[in-house]
Amino acid sequence: MTPESSKGDDNKYFITDSDAELARLVEQERALTRALGGLLPEQTDQAAFVEPLQRVLDAACGSGGWAIHLAQTYPHLQVMGFDIDANMIGYATTQATAGKLENASFQVMNALLSLDYPDNFFDLVNARFLSVIGRSAWPQVVQELFRVTRPGGFIRLTEAEDNSVTTSPAFERMEVIVLNAFRLGGFTFSSTGRSTAIPPKLPSFLRNVGCQKIRYHASMVDWSIGTPAHAPLAEDFKLFFRLLQPFLIGVGAATEEELEQLHRDIEIELLADDFCAFWTFYTVLGQKLC
Repeated sequence: MTPESSKGDDNKYFITDSDAELARLVEQERALTRALGGLLPEQTDQAAFVEPLQRVLDAACGSGGWAIHLAQTYPHLQVMGFDIDANMIGYATTQATAGKLENASFQVMNALLSLDYPDNFFDLVNARFLSVIGRSAWPQVVQELFRVTRPGGFIRLTEAEDNSVTTSPAFERMEVIVLNAFRLGGFTFSSTGRSTAIPPKLPSFLRNVGCQKIRYHASMVDWSIGTPAHAPLAEDFKLFFRLLQPFLIGVGAATEEELEQLHRDIEIELLADDFCAFWTFYTVLGQKLC
């Protein structure tokens, strides 16, 4: 997904190379859907959960991978997605057209502004990596997601606490820099930069807008050496750190020289015979009862 800004078309995303980020997100979505165990891994019976639904929204959908996969898997659904990045939406629309998916559609829209959907419209509103909207935006954004959710419908938020825990010293050092940069940029709730502190905030965001029957689920992706997820996620993180470099330098979290050395070390350490890594995702599901 890509982030939103409070000033119309102003995009405050910390990655400015939209084409490279689009390519990265396309591959990341494929890898994560496989590694997480499906589109809705928190559901014991995903098909049974989806069967009574009619309309689904993927908020800040990025390249549209999750929404397209959902529309392909469950043809009875009308799946809609939006993102502030026209490049992402153009790609998602092209993919839906190429796949002849009449039940998938995408729009350019800013999550920090009023959404162009009616009240009480969607049975399920999904958002993953919404953290890039910025710390102060969460209450108003979740309130708007609540508005477009129908009574009886669900809001599903998924976030990661960090970018994995690994045995790579260089990766771990890079992660310290990234988390501190996100703190300096106003994207996290941590006062120290030790973590994002976003996942534990998700239940309160949902409760504060009126959601009830809140449920929690943690999903872990093992991308250690030798696992199916290793190669795609190793490439994903290497590209992510490269694309993030201007932001990290811009907020004063690291120097170019320090980052270049870390990039070189990460390239080597992610291929070590004893490399191990876990990436944990936290999903919180709340229901709008009235």
